[in-house]
Amino acid sequence: MAAKEKLTLDRVFTFLKAYLTIVCCWPLPKNATKCQRLLRWVIRCFFIANTTLYTAAAAWTFCEYSDDSLLVMKLGCQMSAVLQIPLQIIFFAAQDERLQLIVLEMEDYNRRAEKYEKDIFRQYIDRCKPFYSMILSLLVVTAASVATGPLFLPQPFPGDPKYPFNALRQPLRTIIYAHHIVITYQSMIQVSANTFPALLLWFVAARFDILSMHFCMVTNVKELIRCTHEHYKLLRYAKEVTLAIRYVALLCVTFSTGAVLFGCLTFMSRHPLSVKAPFLMIALSGFMELYMYAWPADNVMSTSGDVALAAYSSLWYNNDTAAQKNLIYVILRSQRPVTISIPCVLPNLSMNYYTSYISTIFSCMTLVRIMMGNE
Repeated sequence: MAAKEKLTLDRVFTFLKAYLTIVCCWPLPKNATKCQRLLRWVIRCFFIANTTLYTAAAAWTFCEYSDDSLLVMKLGCQMSAVLQIPLQIIFFAAQDERLQLIVLEMEDYNRRAEKYEKDIFRQYIDRCKPFYSMILSLLVVTAASVATGPLFLPQPFPGDPKYPFNALRQPLRTIIYAHHIVITYQSMIQVSANTFPALLLWFVAARFDILSMHFCMVTNVKELIRCTHEHYKLLRYAKEVTLAIRYVALLCVTFSTGAVLFGCLTFMSRHPLSVKAPFLMIALSGFMELYMYAWPADNVMSTSGDVALAAYSSLWYNNDTAAQKNLIYVILRSQRPVTISIPCVLPNLSMNYYTSYISTIFSCMTLVRIMMGNE
């Protein structure tokens, strides 16, 4: 029996390109036709318009039913996912040209990679595949549970917004139901679009790993100069990646926090489990969504800093003074690891940040639970 074929970086590219093209996250190629560009513009406008209609209905509901705490918490949880859709589309559109160059270089590097470099990419893929498969499956199950909610719960539509008119008349009811189904699908696919920035971060981390290996194998001045030049190019590439995705990461942190808070508040309410279960799944998706960034970002910090140790472990003492000065620059620059951050807004994304985030969330939940118990 033939051995199971391993997942390669080429297949990851193919899957994500097909999966994310419909939400207009994966950049179009440079030779894209006018028809392709027009189609992408139409899809983006449709998604934003569809989200705007849902948001308007939710805003009216907030104003008219502000005394219904359960409805407010449920709508807050849903809007944490819905509001992310147009903003994420806008941020990805603003970075189209930069992402186009990033993806082009990524695909070009993969084509030129040696066998041992491809093996490192496969090791990264094998390590990440279980988690990212799980999060995509969780998003599909969550979307399915929300979309089929009216079949099992006393509610007419998957979402909870109310309308200032009779929405139960046909064909209006069917139109609104289809509108909610599309919103549910948009929310699922837009959250799963965060796998694209995660892929870029993992690719950068793998390249730093490969560069560290190159430094350890240096035997002469020519190889050292080549590695130093490669380090400079990789730092420039990593900077482009961080600039392209940092505002999308900020969106992830902001709206995953809303999903977690409102989802947990809904789950702690005194209502049947059948009502609360979908919102618990949304809260879990919020935790997972942020982890999609924190894990690879932490690895980029680690591997970019490891280059200094690899450079120092090379045979630098056999080289001339000029080469040693270049090596000192590499070591000094590696002591400032590559991070995903926005000054005064978003701290360095890392596993330390993620653990402090979880601790803060559970502290807030404990406080709310105590307040609810005292009422």
